[in-house]
Amino acid sequence: MPDKPSSFSSRAAAVLTVGVLALLVFFTWRVVYYMNQIRTGTVDLSTFKSSSFTPLAHKPTLPPASASLPLERADAPSLGSPGAALHIVEFADFGCPFSKQASSVVRALAAKYPTRLYLTFRHFPITELHPAAERAAEAAECAREQGKFWEYHDKLFINQADQSDAALLQDAQEVGLDASAFQSCLDSGQEAARVKEDMDAGLAAGVSGTPTFFFNGVAVPGAIPLDVFEQIILQATPPAANGSAAP
Repeated sequence: MPDKPSSFSSRAAAVLTVGVLALLVFFTWRVVYYMNQIRTGTVDLSTFKSSSFTPLAHKPTLPPASASLPLERADAPSLGSPGAALHIVEFADFGCPFSKQASSVVRALAAKYPTRLYLTFRHFPITELHPAAERAAEAAECAREQGKFWEYHDKLFINQADQSDAALLQDAQEVGLDASAFQSCLDSGQEAARVKEDMDAGLAAGVSGTPTFFFNGVAVPGAIPLDVFEQIILQATPPAANGSAAP
């Protein structure tokens, strides 16, 4: 007489294996399909929806249609190689938990693939939801003036729960900024116009919340899981000329 518990366990294991294989096939198809859309510029954003996204609370006033507002900005904080096949523009908010989630993914992949991508960071503070976000963005630009944008960027996200003026100054000191020059820059409001220019560029491009990424000009809203993000990079960038995998 057959061992019923053993037979049941075998069937359950077989079903589980088939299910796992089906998920792997679907994941691979989805990445390849989406990457092909990015390449051809025919991406359907409904195929890539993320709940890790902070939407605007209301529709803001768009900048004038005649304004020249390119996605990339020559003097914006950037990582990677300008000559890379994949250009990524990130619009993020230092008060947004999903921008924080995305920041660690972006930093890790930019470090892993410095020649395969070129990342440009732009500000998109949603002040109606994160009142301190605009001030934090200006503080990050003051850090950029001292050549330490990315160090300060990381510190802002790590200490996202407190973005008071005292915390902004403490973060500046901890990353080695000249505290006096930083405070003077922040108090002057001299970076406010720059942050607004980023916001206007995002609105003109159709950004409606954070984070939003543009892969070679194609918008993808929401925090992207590291494995999916990495596959997009690898699909979009060819290997080195000698056949080895370029970092």
